Amino acid sequence: MSEKRYFKIFSDRHIIGSKNKYVGLFNQLDKMLAEDDKIIKTELKKAGIARNFLAADKNYLYTLILRSLNDFHDSKTFNLSIKEMLLSIEILFHKGLYHECLKLIAKAEVLAKECENFQLMIDVLMWKKRCSGYSLGLSKAAEVNLSIDNYILKLNNLKQMTDLYYQSNLLQANGEKLAYSAILKKFKVLLNTPELKSEKDSLSFSARVYYHLIYSNYYHVIDDKKQELEQLRLLVNILDLSKTYATEYPLDYISIYNRLLSIEKHFTSSSFFDDIKTLKQFTDRIYIRKDVLVQRVFIHISTHELEYYLLRNEFRKALTIANEIEQQTAMLNLDIEPYHLIYFYYLQAQTLTFNGSYLKALNFTNRILNDFKGSARPEVSTKAELLNIIIHYELRNYSLVVSLARHSLKENLKRKGIATLEEKLLLALIKISKNGRMAAKDELGILQPIVDDFEKVINKTIVAEQTLLSVCYKWTAAKTKRKLVSELWG
Repeated sequence: MSEKRYFKIFSDRHIIGSKNKYVGLFNQLDKMLAEDDKIIKTELKKAGIARNFLAADKNYLYTLILRSLNDFHDSKTFNLSIKEMLLSIEILFHKGLYHECLKLIAKAEVLAKECENFQLMIDVLMWKKRCSGYSLGLSKAAEVNLSIDNYILKLNNLKQMTDLYYQSNLLQANGEKLAYSAILKKFKVLLNTPELKSEKDSLSFSARVYYHLIYSNYYHVIDDKKQELEQLRLLVNILDLSKTYATEYPLDYISIYNRLLSIEKHFTSSSFFDDIKTLKQFTDRIYIRKDVLVQRVFIHISTHELEYYLLRNEFRKALTIANEIEQQTAMLNLDIEPYHLIYFYYLQAQTLTFNGSYLKALNFTNRILNDFKGSARPEVSTKAELLNIIIHYELRNYSLVVSLARHSLKENLKRKGIATLEEKLLLALIKISKNGRMAAKDELGILQPIVDDFEKVINKTIVAEQTLLSVCYKWTAAKTKRKLVSELWG
């Protein structure tokens, strides 16, 4: 809203007659859900605004909005300040005011060093070289030219580290799609590259950030949560030393804190809620696209708080969080990567199911299964499929349970998304559902052996909370006791 208000003030200089045609056009476009030139022309005519050159007016309006945004966000980040200085430097240079240029260049150098923007630093030094040549002599220009090499080296090192990070991130993200052995083999090759031998080979602050992110991705893949947490904690400590990183790269800062919280919640540490508080307060320091950052922080924090309580079987507390999320979600336009949204919705569906709010839970499983492709996050989509079947079973939609369970079993033959025990549960639900309203004693006779099988596996091996096996076991065990999961474990 503040950007919109500023635009209207900014565009007052473009008044034609007594009407500001561009504000009028802006207002009309702003309130439309879909752009329709016929409606626009009709509304402009009512407002007494010329509409003969609508295409040209819209193009100019777009340019005007960009200029207004540039003016509104003037100097709000170091990078923007440097770019504005570069514009002034170029204007002063063409006026022959080389000494004035060098004064601005000195200020721009300080900012570029602070935020480690090597690309902008090279631009600044290129102007310094030109201005020095004209005002201080060629020897000084040659000296500046040599200093550029240092930043080209750092820029190339950062580019290499960024490429390695993207590779590691793809490997980590494909953990739900590719075989573990194939990912591990590729990771070991990646970690043998010269740039990753030691943190000392990272020539800049930003390169060090990527170094720790790459190793945290590796520890994530091999499921070494302790080492992953250590890498992420080192990384957050590094970020805290920077005066500029959080404000210059807010989305990256949020992403790193999101990674930290995703691991930290598995450990008994009071720092989890301290870091939740830090991330919540972070958005108070940011002014560009604050709405985008607020909704992203909201989704990440809500996801971690929900899972924190689910991991500890504190299902009533998880329900309290889910109810708070419902209230806040109504005020937000959630627009974030499907990878995060799918899990966000799944945790809400699980929480509501464990507390007996089946219709609300169904709303979230339907979103996952209808609005997103299964390939966006296969493992969670499989969990959502089974949870969806359980919800329909609780709602006594028996014909749907049969068709959905059969489909899931058929699909499982192709992609092996579920294990033998989960298959047994689906077959049991099909058997019970085909019989309609089965007596409690008969239902127990079918489900109890499956609970026994679950417990044999759980007693023999360490089964992590929040796995598909753990979720199915909790629900089936609660069902045999004629209780909700929250009542049996809460």
